[in-house]
Parts: sequence; C-alpha cells; structure tokens
Amino acid sequence: MQEEVAVTLLHHLPAWRMRAIERIEFSSAQWSVREHEVHVKPLTEVATKRPGTAGYVPGLHTHLLHLPKDDEGKVELLLPIIELPKVPLLDLHIAVNGEPVYRIPLDVGANLEAQYIKMLAAEAGIEVANFESDLTDLLAAIFFLPTSQYAEIWKKYCQVSIDPRQWVYPFLRSIGKRDPLQIYLTEFLPFELKEHILDEWRDVASNIKEYVLQETMEDHLSGAEYPLIALPQMAREMARLGRGDADEELCSQRLKSLYLLLHDAHARKCHTSTDESKNRARAASTLLSTYAAFGSQWTAFARCKIPVAEPFIITVKETRSIYFQHKWNKEYRSSRKFPTAEHIGRTAWTMVAFADAETNHLSIKTADTSVRLHDCVALDQKGMPLEESDRKDAEVNGELDEHAKTFELYLRHDSTDGRRKRIWIKCHLRLNRILSLFIYLAMTVTGVGTYLLIWRAIEEKVGEDQIHGLTAKDATVILIPVAFVTAFVLAKENTTLVMRLRKFRQSILLIELFVLLGTAFALYVHHAVRATP
Repeated sequence: MQEEVAVTLLHHLPAWRMRAIERIEFSSAQWSVREHEVHVKPLTEVATKRPGTAGYVPGLHTHLLHLPKDDEGKVELLLPIIELPKVPLLDLHIAVNGEPVYRIPLDVGANLEAQYIKMLAAEAGIEVANFESDLTDLLAAIFFLPTSQYAEIWKKYCQVSIDPRQWVYPFLRSIGKRDPLQIYLTEFLPFELKEHILDEWRDVASNIKEYVLQETMEDHLSGAEYPLIALPQMAREMARLGRGDADEELCSQRLKSLYLLLHDAHARKCHTSTDESKNRARAASTLLSTYAAFGSQWTAFARCKIPVAEPFIITVKETRSIYFQHKWNKEYRSSRKFPTAEHIGRTAWTMVAFADAETNHLSIKTADTSVRLHDCVALDQKGMPLEESDRKDAEVNGELDEHAKTFELYLRHDSTDGRRKRIWIKCHLRLNRILSLFIYLAMTVTGVGTYLLIWRAIEEKVGEDQIHGLTAKDATVILIPVAFVTAFVLAKENTTLVMRLRKFRQSILLIELFVLLGTAFALYVHHAVRATP
C-alpha cells in the first residue's frame, strides 16, 4: 500500500506541494551548498478534491482511508522527497515536519521509479507483454546509480591523462583494439558474452539512444541512454532476490521489450486527435521525458510519519559537486563565437527540478565576495535556451512570475502551468572587477618591465654625453616594483573558487614573472648590466 501511495504522489507532485524553494550557493571550486524546502498541503485536503478539478489525485482518498493512524493522527508513508543527480553528494540531511527521516535504499527507490514508468505506460494505453517480468528488473537497474567500475573503465580509455603512461589506453581504443563497454560487460556479467550477441545488443541500444536524445542531452554514464551498462546490476539483483539467473536470451528479450515500450510511447506522443488520445499522448510524453531523466537523476524516498490533516515542511540540505566544464556544452550553441570561459572552466552547470510544486522558487549566489555572477542562462534538458525553447513549444504559456539577475544573485520564480520539469542553469562566473583589473594591471606592468629591461640593454650610445644601456640603478628601478606587485598578486590568499577562476591569468602572470627574472639574470651573466650610472 505504501509503495502505491509513493508512486501516486510521485506522479502528482504539484497537487500536494504548494511551494518549493531551492537555494544554491557556490562555496568552493568543487562543491556547492544547496538547501531545498518544500511546503506541503494537508493530504486530507488534497484527497477530498473532486475528479476533474485542479489538483485532483486519483486514488489518494482511498489509500489514506486504509492506512492506519496513530493517536496523534499521523500516518506512516513513503514520500518522494527530492530529485538528485547521479553525482557525488556530501552531508545529505532530510527532515520532514522538523524530524530526521529514514531514507530508503537506492535499489528500493529505483524499483519505485520502475513502477512509476509502468503507471505511465498504462495511462498511455501501451500494452507491454509481461511488463513485470521483462521490464521492472531492467528499469530498476537502469535507474540505479551508475557503477563506479564502468566509470573508471570509461575514463581510462576515453580520457587523455596527464600521465604519459596512461596514453596507451586511448590509443588502443582509437585503433579498435579495446572497447570500454565490452571490457566492462565481459568482466562483470555472470555469463560468457559472445561477440555477435553484443552486436545485437548494440543495435537495440542505439535505437533506444535515439529516443533518449530527443528528450535530453548526451551523458555517457546514463543508464537510460546506454542500457547495456545496467545489465550487470540487473543480473546481480536477480541473483540476490532469487529471481533466477540472467543469461544472453533473457537480456536480449528485456532490451527488446524496453525498445518496444519507448517506440510505442513515441508513436502515441504524436496522436492528439481526440481528448482521450491527448491524455494518452501527454502520458506518453511524460514517460519518455521521465525515463530519459531517471538515467542521470534519482529520486530520494523517505519513510516517515506525517500529520495528514495538517500542513508540514520538507527540508533537505546537501553539498553537491560542481561541474564547471560540462561534458554536454557542445550541444548548447552559445551566443558568443568563441566561448572561451566554457573551455577554461569558469562556467558552472547545475540541474534544477522546477515543476515539482505549484510554485517554484530558485536562488543562486556565491559565498565569496570576490566572485560575481556574470550571467546565468536557463536551458531546457536538450541544452536550448529556455526562452527560445518555450517559443517553440505551444504547451508552455505565460511568463515567469519573477526573474532577476545581478552580480550577486540570480532569482527565478515561476508558477506557470506546463513549465519544464527540469532545467539547467548555466552560470558564468567571473572575478570581482577590481580584483580582475588588478591582475590585468600586474600582467601589463610585468610585460612592460620585461620589455624595458631588454630595450635598455640593447641600446647603444647616442652622442658623447648621453649614455644609453642598462645600469644597476635601471635594473633595480624596474625589477623591485614589478617583482613586488607580481609576487603580491600571486601570493594573495584566496578561496579555492577564486583560485580556479584566476588560474588562467595567474599562470600567464607567473610565466611573465619568470621571464622577467630570467631576462635579468641572463643580462647580468652576459655583463649587459653596468655598475656605473
């Protein structure tokens, strides 16, 4: 019963959530602190709404009647709390109604997400033969967190390391001698994998990938996009739960069933001739977008006791890793011809659930006053600027309730019906203008100092009384101020976020300083510096 209520509430998030507030603070070069607050309506109020009215949740009233209440009128439920990306998280704290709650295991949550997909398939009128036996286990494995084993193998063969000893692995992959996916499946599947079977799986997976990329951007660790990486997890769970052993035939059948599910959903998505077909098309569209999102996102469920007749608040606090150079930025067509900041790591990307309540409130700021928000751009899941995407989508109407950008804060409030469920916020981070100007000034002074040293050293005599060339006083006047300014900028204490943003210019400044000092020493060794004035 609790599982059914959890899936129902997951499907109708805005019906029982009045307001969702998310505060994001970039605190360092690696981590952002996020606070999420959800104001929940009394569930009995939501359950008594009539069919056809806004906020009606089918079956909720019946479910609440059958759930036992304690003396305080509280009911134990499985609540969907928050949608999180599959990235490293620290200090995740969840509280419901002011009390810490128990978060259920990830595999149980993944199974609930699989049940949600089954519900959407039923609403869309999609009949998948043996859904329970063919797809639930595979979907749960896909929605489970990606394995660290595959991530390590992929990184080893697909990313060039600074260690020359590791360069052989990308080279072997480029010439077709090593395939990260094949290595991973061969090592972790409980049966011997034949090459022709793997080729068949790749064909089915490529068709699945086409449907996923119509909903979201590419992610090499997404189980929804690359379902083959979820097969070892499915085999392990089947063995652990005593559901039999996975083999080639079973994996092939379930991959084909998954493809048929997405194929039928995509076909029904375009049929909107009648009211019934429109409802089915809406459910099919939700199925496709949800499946694609759950490949790189996961929903945290918590078991808790709540007062069903009173409003309450859900609070979540976490520390999440920041992605500065996003692996999908090639999909986003920047307005600048040369978006250099994206490639030198000064653009932070963050995913936000923005339609999980009646009203969503988002704020982004930086913890360091030396860092400013140069610009923040909202993108849809495919990487298109949100305002441009909304103009192309007839289902999204209305304007934002509030939208503000400053150097210190980014605000976005919205209650528009049909708004995007998940959006990307792309934040261009820059240094404080005064600090940035000071670094550029130090770079200029150092460059001019190097030029003066060389120019004075190579100048010859002009006339009998005017002596050009480099003297010890000249070298002292040039070197001491320049070296002092440069050393002060390089040695100035900063946060890790500031150090990341200034590392490119700081590297140039450091090179200039060594060139200046090297030039001075070289001139001294070659007796180009005279002791007489």
